[in-house]
Amino acid sequence: MTYALGAALLASSYWLGGWYWCLLYAAVVFQRCVPALAVPLFLVALFAITGDRRLFFPFALYQATVFGQNWRGGFAAGSSLIITLFTLIRIEQEASFRVIAVELIVAVIAAFAGWVATRRFGPVAGAITASVVALAGLQVN
Repeated sequence: MTYALGAALLASSYWLGGWYWCLLYAAVVFQRCVPALAVPLFLVALFAITGDRRLFFPFALYQATVFGQNWRGGFAAGSSLIITLFTLIRIEQEASFRVIAVELIVAVIAAFAGWVATRRFGPVAGAITASVVALAGLQVN
């Protein structure tokens, strides 16, 4: 991926969603994982159209799965970094303790589902699986 494409993707995620979205998007952009960039960009655009902040959760879990797949320290360590960053953002957004606790539980389940799907079906399936589990978890909130 060229630097110009990476900069354009980061700028578009910031313009469509704000700095929270851009920060998590940057992790995957800097890993130069081009095939994995379409789904999160779709989620950012959907957020820009609908204004539904809940889309940030599946976005973050997709990013965690992709980052974990490409992190040299292993899947669990890479995914944990993004989930931690997501949690810190949610604390900064002043989400309630109950909401953060539920999000963390769903995030761990989604990351595990993404890891299983990655090992069985490949990286794209793993990231999509994590997003679907995260979307399903939105009903709990």
